[in-house]
Amino acid sequence: MNWLEFALTRVGEPCSLRLEAPGRRPIPIGPCVVARHDGGTTILCPPDTIAPPGSRVTLPDGATAEVVASLHLAAHGTRLPAHQQLDVVVATSSRPCRATGRSV
Repeated sequence: MNWLEFALTRVGEPCSLRLEAPGRRPIPIGPCVVARHDGGTTILCPPDTIAPPGSRVTLPDGATAEVVASLHLAAHGTRLPAHQQLDVVVATSSRPCRATGRSV
């Protein structure tokens, strides 16, 4: 299963985001999954996403976030396909897109 199949069939609310890497124009990326947790906010994106620290992400609700870490995660036999994980700091937000809790 690739990232697109995973996001469209296993996640309740995949969304498109707007990414602006330093020195580049904003581009749409997606489908992505925004997950909030006690440690902050994590965005899971297609594996070809390039978002170095300092990049800005605009979430579907209009909130902006800054990428503090970006990590490519390969499938390596897990049930998650290869994807890019962005750890971000969100300036403001009202409603993120999130997983439904369906089995992966």
